[in-house]
Amino acid sequence: MTHFSHASVPLVHLTLGENTCVVSLFGGHVLSYTQSGVEKLFMSKQAKLDGSRPIRGGIPVCWPWFGQLHPDINEHKLAHGLVRQQLWELEAKVSTAKSVSITLSPTDLTHPLWPQGLTCQLIITLTHDHLEVKLLSHNKGEKPVPLSCALHSYFAIDDLQETSLIGITGEYSDNANEGAIGSTPETYRFTGEVDRIHPNTDNILSTDIYHKERPITAITHAGHDSLVVWNPWRNKSQSFVDFADDEYLQMICVETALTQHFELAPHNHHHLIQTIA
Repeated sequence: MTHFSHASVPLVHLTLGENTCVVSLFGGHVLSYTQSGVEKLFMSKQAKLDGSRPIRGGIPVCWPWFGQLHPDINEHKLAHGLVRQQLWELEAKVSTAKSVSITLSPTDLTHPLWPQGLTCQLIITLTHDHLEVKLLSHNKGEKPVPLSCALHSYFAIDDLQETSLIGITGEYSDNANEGAIGSTPETYRFTGEVDRIHPNTDNILSTDIYHKERPITAITHAGHDSLVVWNPWRNKSQSFVDFADDEYLQMICVETALTQHFELAPHNHHHLIQTIA
């Protein structure tokens, strides 16, 4: 397990057999998931774990909007929503022989940009063979509410230049190239900055991260309408105060997301689910 003894944010530790998970209540943020001693998630050595800024690495929760997907983003400039920089409450913890699970919810719903009637919960479940992260959105109001969100997962890799993705096909929108439409290469490799939204309406989708010819992490997505693949590459890495210049070689983000103009109906709910094995 990655050690977080220097963290001043409150942490919750989950253990089941040889598997572990560490969750920060600041941001409702999964920091670490180890499977039989192997760390699956990337955490920057320069990440701030004092509550002063969003945490660089692990699984940030982007909600109730993702990235710049808010109509007034140019005025408030709050990228990735309202919940990743506040404390979440531990509502429940359930342990069995097969799994250990916690339920979290944000504590501050008073922000003027908070959509009326909308709430969320995060359910994190550790089993003997996977970690499941489920983001639940509830619309308790009387009107449909626009919703975009993501589980912005940073995955640990040995070497970006030896890494490929399997399971993503079709066209994508390239945010690193002013939204130009591109076609997913048959061999999905990384030779520069990548910031791509891959629309996908499959009910359940599996994505594998490979090192050379060896699969190292399997990701299953559900409740999504798109996947986001992101790596800042060298130049952008140098502009981040909480990210070492060469750490882009040790991570890749594969994000389970809603980005395609989704609306949550009144008195309805939505589940965005990512499973990591």
